[in-house]
Amino acid sequence: MIKSHRIITAALVPTLALGMVGLGTTAATVLATAPAAVAAQSGPWSEPVAFTITDEVVEAVDVQTTSDGSVVALWYRTVDETQQLELSVAVRPAASAEWGSTTVLDVLPAGRESVSLVTAPDGSATVTWVNALGSSSVLRTATLGKGATSWPAATDIATDAVIGEVAFAGSPSGESVAVWRKSEGRNSLLYVSERSGPDGAWSAPAVLVAADAYWPQAVVSADGAVTVAWMHNVETGSTVKTVGKAAGATGWSAPAELSAPGEGGAPRLSRGADGTTAVAWVRNEEGAEGTDIVSAVRPADSSEWGALHTSAAGDSAQLTDPLVGPDGDVTLVWIDYDEAFGLRTSTRSAATGDWSGIRTLSSAYVPEQFDASIGADGTVQVGWVQDDENGRSFYTAARTDGVWASATKLSKAPSDYAEGRVAVGPDGNATALWAQGYQLWTAGTGLNPATPPATRRDYAGADGFPDLYARTAAGGLLVYKGNASHIVSARADGGTWPTTSTLIPFGDLDGDGCNDTLVRDSTGALSRYTPDCGDVVTPTTPSAPVGTGWNGFDGFSYSGDLDGDGRPDLIARQISTGDLYMYAGTEAGKLTRVGRIGTGWKSLTIVGAGDLNKDGVGDLLARTTAGDLYRYDGNGTGGVRAGVKIGSGWNGMADIVGIGDLTADGTDDIVARTTAGDLYRYDGNGTGGVRAGVKIGSGWKPFTQVS
Repeated sequence: MIKSHRIITAALVPTLALGMVGLGTTAATVLATAPAAVAAQSGPWSEPVAFTITDEVVEAVDVQTTSDGSVVALWYRTVDETQQLELSVAVRPAASAEWGSTTVLDVLPAGRESVSLVTAPDGSATVTWVNALGSSSVLRTATLGKGATSWPAATDIATDAVIGEVAFAGSPSGESVAVWRKSEGRNSLLYVSERSGPDGAWSAPAVLVAADAYWPQAVVSADGAVTVAWMHNVETGSTVKTVGKAAGATGWSAPAELSAPGEGGAPRLSRGADGTTAVAWVRNEEGAEGTDIVSAVRPADSSEWGALHTSAAGDSAQLTDPLVGPDGDVTLVWIDYDEAFGLRTSTRSAATGDWSGIRTLSSAYVPEQFDASIGADGTVQVGWVQDDENGRSFYTAARTDGVWASATKLSKAPSDYAEGRVAVGPDGNATALWAQGYQLWTAGTGLNPATPPATRRDYAGADGFPDLYARTAAGGLLVYKGNASHIVSARADGGTWPTTSTLIPFGDLDGDGCNDTLVRDSTGALSRYTPDCGDVVTPTTPSAPVGTGWNGFDGFSYSGDLDGDGRPDLIARQISTGDLYMYAGTEAGKLTRVGRIGTGWKSLTIVGAGDLNKDGVGDLLARTTAGDLYRYDGNGTGGVRAGVKIGSGWNGMADIVGIGDLTADGTDDIVARTTAGDLYRYDGNGTGGVRAGVKIGSGWKPFTQVS
């Protein structure tokens, strides 16, 4: 059937326009308001796996992700009979789904002492803990350097009668500080010890605050400057104070009071990658456990704290550390005791200084078991335990690109006891570690082995070349295979389909690495047919329902990924109105309606063109009744931008198909069938247009449709 490779001329050559044509409010105008952006996801949670054996008493202490993507899990295991605690740690290397062997850092007396896990920008992870040995306590630390595979022996920082409420922080260069509370009679002091670098010795403990200090918090800036916050508690009520030490300085600043007496509480202190520092606390009030949440922000380029902000939180609240995003936004997550112990969140915009409305993440009873983490890209992940019908279960919810996703239940079955932790890595992927009954479990996002993406429109042979569908009058489907000669030649038989069926060549909707075909039957039901890679779709290919009620649509087009979530999307036109709608592919292999993306498309021929302008987003083509051809660039959030005229004289074409990269030059191409039955290839030029046509076949007139 393929006869020649000559360049077409005269009337058969549609004119290629170079300029941009504004369409104003004509029929081809796209709505100015695109549908809301679809949040980019880090991927579904992996299948939960047991981290420890059954019938152990375990407790998830923490989980953190290092700057290179390695994940560190820290937990307690109760030793039989003695009731002592093994402080255990394990590492999952970056880009791996397998955890390394368990290391027992220390064996602690019964009872939980201060333990923290901190990761630093240099890729290291540090565990700090207190071991109460008989009548004394020892503050210990161990640091796993970037790329290291075994934990070093612990280093003792301080030994004293009582050590508690330890805060540890480090800088990118390895400068570290440890602050802890020591009780002396009825007095409560803060002590501090510092280390100049990863190989340096810890300084002798020194008194930082001489009286009435509780709940210390510490952060270290990129240049080594230190900020410490604590609750100062005296007869007139509690207040929040801070003290600082500039980089390279030998002395500490005078304490600064953030709140008035009686307006303080146990502070939570965090520092973001951009240098923004945030502090928050639940305000104590005489006669009550707590009332409102109070917060303040210190910009990266300032030494002064901003004005205090108060959020109503009911009778009391439990609060996580403030989550400081890469742009300085601050997110708070808390349990609101006045809202049936529900879990709530709010975010302060760095640009405006305004706080968002309060969002409820869970309205169920959350019994003080929750955690929150933020990644380098601003992804927020929250994990919590809530009461279900038959027990307690561990849940998570993520906020990506400012959009919160629905909660995910990770527990395989509820139990009387559950608690857990979450962490977000630099790529936005998350890890969860939780105890369910007598067993520790873990799961992560982005852990499933990546399935190589299917070549756009490769439906036969899995050879990496795009293919072309052709329907006969009797309902037969022939699939013409693209090849290295940049044409379509060998054909495969796709069987006979009802003539009332509409076949839509589509992408890999179910995520198995093989392209699928959507089929609408005479009743309006849409199904997804999923052949194995290389196999041609036929009526007996395994299928799954996608939805019903599609008889009111035509102009079905597949142009790749329009909303940036990595899944193929469908464009459909409502017949009665001519409105254009975008349906996004989902993880479940179905389609969800995103919204209307255009009006006035009733008289246009719609083509899923692929990525013509090489910006990574699928584009659309539309041919007017006059034969003019317009390109509508995908905007990356599910909509398309205003049309650009790229040609005229296309009314001599019976079918126009965005076939994919037939020429294997990295740019998608167009194939068109003339009303006389000749087939032409129009190579994409990489800037949104197409080059002059090349005839690649004849004798295509008998087909009822080429797609």
